Amino acid sequence: MSTSPSVLVVGAGPTGLTLAAELCAAGLTCHVIDKRPAASDRSRAFGLLPRTLELLDLRGRAEPFVERGLPWAHAALGDGKGWLDYGRADTPFPYMLVIPQHRTEEQLRRWAVERGARIRRGVELTGLRQDAGGVSADLTTAEGTTVLHTDFVVGCDGAHSTVRRLAGIRFEGSAYESSLIVADVRLAVEPDPVVYARMGRRGMVVLFPFGDGTFRLIVLDRERMAVPVDTPVTVAELRDSCRSVLGTDFGLHDPLWMSRFRSEQRLSERYRLGRVLLAGDAAHTHIPSGGQGLQTGVQDALNLGWKLAAHLRGRCPAHVLDTYQRERRPIARATLRTTDLLYRFEVSRSPAARVVRSLSTRLMGLPLVQSAVVDQLSGLTLRYPPLPGAVDGPVHRLVGRRLPDAALRPAGAGPGPGAGRLYELFREGTFVLLDQSAGGVCAGAAQGWADRVTVVRGRAERTDLAEALLVRPDGYIAWAGHGGGTGQLRHSLRYWCGPARPGGGARAGAGARGGRPPPEAAA
Repeated sequence: MSTSPSVLVVGAGPTGLTLAAELCAAGLTCHVIDKRPAASDRSRAFGLLPRTLELLDLRGRAEPFVERGLPWAHAALGDGKGWLDYGRADTPFPYMLVIPQHRTEEQLRRWAVERGARIRRGVELTGLRQDAGGVSADLTTAEGTTVLHTDFVVGCDGAHSTVRRLAGIRFEGSAYESSLIVADVRLAVEPDPVVYARMGRRGMVVLFPFGDGTFRLIVLDRERMAVPVDTPVTVAELRDSCRSVLGTDFGLHDPLWMSRFRSEQRLSERYRLGRVLLAGDAAHTHIPSGGQGLQTGVQDALNLGWKLAAHLRGRCPAHVLDTYQRERRPIARATLRTTDLLYRFEVSRSPAARVVRSLSTRLMGLPLVQSAVVDQLSGLTLRYPPLPGAVDGPVHRLVGRRLPDAALRPAGAGPGPGAGRLYELFREGTFVLLDQSAGGVCAGAAQGWADRVTVVRGRAERTDLAEALLVRPDGYIAWAGHGGGTGQLRHSLRYWCGPARPGGGARAGAGARGGRPPPEAAA
């Protein structure tokens, strides 16, 4: 086996594939196993939201998804008087991209394999032992059991995670007693608008187009929520539920598949136990209200990936790996709380709930309400906590927030073509220091971190950014300030990247040269 640091990823779903791509891009050896003999052609998730697309764009991978999906900016809600308008979002992707999960997995798998990941199916994890030197994993196939020795194991194997069970990590929460229906069907009459959602006294029905003539149908029928989850769904049942809620069934026919499901709300007590980590549904699972499940899994992977790689490469202090749980677990806890409230609001039969449901759809017509809801659902409002022990005054308001994309102009350049976009600086997955000051004071303060930070002298064509920004590989701002705040900048560099190395000059990136940074500039 390779002598490079290695990671075993258990689970070849969206979370595991994204993580494998990140780790292999950093030069690690990554093995991905999945006990299923083949990838499923059934799609639990059906879309990518703006922040997830932004994160993929940081690595230059968003375009293949957009080409294979169906962007939609708005949808009618309730009785048609309320709208969910993603076109209001401040992002290069002002829409939800409707794309079946199996297509999403196809693109993530291609990315992982291109980067060097080894994916094996029909392999089950049956044992796990760890010590200070690494992890020994028992891998069982039809031919027998072998032992793989690896540096870390990451469980991306879903709500019934074997990794979590073998590690002895509790999965705390509860299951809902009621069941819902999901199906992929064809329609004789296309809804108008094509993304269609309605709530009524009987329940709620949501329709999403996949662009190939099929629609994802989600049914919350209060008259059928007590039906046992293992009871087969019939076409007649779907038609009756749709007619009762929508007044029509749009001539639904030829279902590709239909299923009744019961959700759980659970959160892992911890995301890391020694050399074992959890991500995606293995760490948290919740009702699919708001379409957040796949989004949080991919974002887990992109938060963990660069930290685990830096840890194994000796490019960060030991505490950086622990920030994965510190940052991502509160996000999952908040998501569980929000989705639980939404679900209870949706299923309640009380007169008060009916009034609130009707009022809420009308409030969605107000611009301020629209923007707040869309930004929240899009993932654009997420903020990670500032690092402990900050110095030299208050923490800038941008710290912990996402970096928005913008055109980038080289330092000193006048009007005319720019040097590209901010997001293009993150293709190689390193820290980026953007110094927009006239004198480049902050760039000078980054001397000694050249092997871990790409320094860019230039100006972003946005007015809401600080004079200088230190941005993490996952696109979140680690420090923001000006030339007089270099004490905080150095503190942030030491916290995330370790001590400076004497004699290491800072390398220039795109802004200094008027083009995209060469690979060595982002090493």
